[in-house]
Amino acid sequence: MSNNPLIAAYKKPALYVGLPSGGKYYDPKPKLSADGELAVYPMTARDELITKTPDALFNGEATVSLLHSCCPDIENPEQTPVSDLMVLMLAIRNASYGADIDVDLQCPKCDFINNLTVSAARLLGSIKPLDVDPVVTLPSEFQVEVKPFNLTDRTKLQLQGVKQQRIVRDVQNTELSDEERNKRFGQTFIELAELTIMLISNCIVSVQAPESEEKITDTPLILEWLQSISKKDYDQIRDRVEQMSEDGMNREFDATCQDCGNKWKTDVELDVANFFVG
Repeated sequence: MSNNPLIAAYKKPALYVGLPSGGKYYDPKPKLSADGELAVYPMTARDELITKTPDALFNGEATVSLLHSCCPDIENPEQTPVSDLMVLMLAIRNASYGADIDVDLQCPKCDFINNLTVSAARLLGSIKPLDVDPVVTLPSEFQVEVKPFNLTDRTKLQLQGVKQQRIVRDVQNTELSDEERNKRFGQTFIELAELTIMLISNCIVSVQAPESEEKITDTPLILEWLQSISKKDYDQIRDRVEQMSEDGMNREFDATCQDCGNKWKTDVELDVANFFVG
């Protein structure tokens, strides 16, 4: 927070929100209220300019900037667990524009496109603390402690995905031989696989071999080990990391068609690229 007395007097939290992570996996841990909640401030005019360009929110620096401004008690937003990220974005949206979020839903009965309203406050109120055992026990009795993906991991995956899409598009639009086309396709998928394994290794806190009291925490050693284990063991570790990266938000929504009156339940798809609208 700025030391400017004018800013300190003007800028006040709009709401407090509980984090699925409980504030774990940050260094240093964010300052939380007595109830264990994080203060969230409304967006500034500068912040709004960032959100008016949807693609900017897929850029890690833009998201970090928004968190710095609206969640100043998180000292290093780059470390924000993915489990907390959507919660924080939704809380910032609520603090800045109010609880109502307009969503377009197609009726499964008559195909009418409905413009309905979802309550951000209800979504935030449905969040439960992360309750997943961080320790994975492999059939070989190796003990692997993991943590969620963070914002930096998410950004790397998104940038690699964009690169992959661009390569696929360029290959389709060029007069390459089948051999060269297959080579380029193969290379981009190898790069994605290697990046994914590297990011999973970053999410491993420690590995303890059976009948050993030593916990290995050295990331290069863990990466080398991860590259040597079976796919079944790797999938078990990856699945636990992904479980820990979920936000636990209940997205189920009761919808009623404005045209035919049909009622159905659906999950609200939240996309930070399009719900920051005033």
